[in-house]
Amino acid sequence: MTVEIDDWTCRVDFPEGWIQLMAASGETGWARAAVNSLNPSDLVVSAESFEQGLISPAREAEQIQSVLSAAFFVAGGAHYATFTVQIFGEDGVTLSLDEVEDRLRGHKEMVGEPGVSRVDLSAGPAIRLQARYQSKGVFGFGKKLWESVSYALLVPQTSDVLLATTAWNASKHRQQLAAEADALMKTLRHVLLDAEGNPISDPGSTT
Repeated sequence: MTVEIDDWTCRVDFPEGWIQLMAASGETGWARAAVNSLNPSDLVVSAESFEQGLISPAREAEQIQSVLSAAFFVAGGAHYATFTVQIFGEDGVTLSLDEVEDRLRGHKEMVGEPGVSRVDLSAGPAIRLQARYQSKGVFGFGKKLWESVSYALLVPQTSDVLLATTAWNASKHRQQLAAEADALMKTLRHVLLDAEGNPISDPGSTT
């Protein structure tokens, strides 16, 4: 899966269980195609519910301007988690990992103390932050609780910050989903593009 961003590309290898999300606005035939590719007898949810489980997170990913997104489904078609990649940057502003960590910790909807560590990925040094969040609806009603594992990296040769987040509501599956997030990030890599937008090289490519 490739997303072109100016002069570099972000790639992630999605294993079984993950389905890459496409555009949620306009044509959504990709979601129907994903449903049709499955054996109906393997689903414990309706085909319509499965399709909506693709379109809804795709729409949310568009709203946050995610450049790459995917949804994780367990056997039977239940949607457990969503993966998104966002790119942040401003001309003339270069952040350190310490400054990025401070901004991540400052999320106003974070509940409790997050688990934070520094990790070395093939894409470079990163901050790993696992936390719980809570948002409130109108007049404080309709609270929404969710958890996520976020990785923040400084993109080489740019002033950009890449933020990759795996989020879920199913807290009882926390360990499994955190492990899925960690496995995805091991495959993340940056690939430089030439003047025509073609990858110069991909260290993770098998072709």
